[in-house]
Amino acid sequence: MKLSSIILSSSSLLLSSPSKTLAFSNPILTLINKVNPSINTFASSQESSLLNIRLDIGSDSSPGSGRIGIHGLLLELNGDQVANYPHPKLPGTDGPNPQLSSGAKSLSILREGRHIDAFGSNVVRLDHGAWEMIWRCDAPAGALIVGFDAGEIKRNQVSLPEGRVYLTFPLWTSESLRDLRERKAKAEEKAMEAMDRQKEEIRKMQETGNLISKALHFRNACKANEDLDYSGFRMYSAMNLDKDMIPLKGDLHLCSLGTVWTKKDTLFGSGDHVLLGTASVASGKRDELEGKKVFTERELKSVAFDGLRP
Repeated sequence: MKLSSIILSSSSLLLSSPSKTLAFSNPILTLINKVNPSINTFASSQESSLLNIRLDIGSDSSPGSGRIGIHGLLLELNGDQVANYPHPKLPGTDGPNPQLSSGAKSLSILREGRHIDAFGSNVVRLDHGAWEMIWRCDAPAGALIVGFDAGEIKRNQVSLPEGRVYLTFPLWTSESLRDLRERKAKAEEKAMEAMDRQKEEIRKMQETGNLISKALHFRNACKANEDLDYSGFRMYSAMNLDKDMIPLKGDLHLCSLGTVWTKKDTLFGSGDHVLLGTASVASGKRDELEGKKVFTERELKSVAFDGLRP
């Protein structure tokens, strides 16, 4: 079958599918980026899962501008119920790769989040919540994304903007997490050996007065630096594999540290992702979570879950 026929067939299927009629996905991306075949099972298994979330809004680059802490937000995920009510567009199901998403699922806010200002404790407006999972086929990790329509909160130069706000948490299976941790440990071992070798060669290069020896040690130091690059250490160091992992239903593990972000709308369509802060999450039974405090780690780093931006 010709490629043009395949693309036309894919386009027809996408346009005829009631769940994808608004996605306008690129048929070529649909052919290249295939979904994890277990994603619907993963999402459905989260029925009635509870997440206790704390948000830390602010930038570490401007510590004097203040921060906004939102605590006590308790969500119940509905894994079998589609979010068939108005909700913010989700980056997966409403993005360029809708085939990678579980689809928008509904959620219930069991306890609203609160923040404290000069006037006391105030409820934070987070409306029309929905969530999804994104997971590409053969990718070691996926992501759980929650979206809200938020009310504006300001404190000094820090603000939670009115409009769409998203929380993203990396997600692994037990097998993929174990495999990645083993590969990361091996990469770290190779990287440490390469760094030690590089330091030793630089030391020898600086100490010798022989020009030929200097050149040899310089070459060896460059080779050690190349080995460091090829060890994979830098790639694995960007993954939050050493953070606390929260067990979820379906043999899944959720990273306890995620990001809070929004997306700026521009005149010609969607704009850039804007990082607002971090989110920390705990899971468990409702009576356990009622009095449980969640502490937020102030690390404003983007979370990469499989190298593919939704």
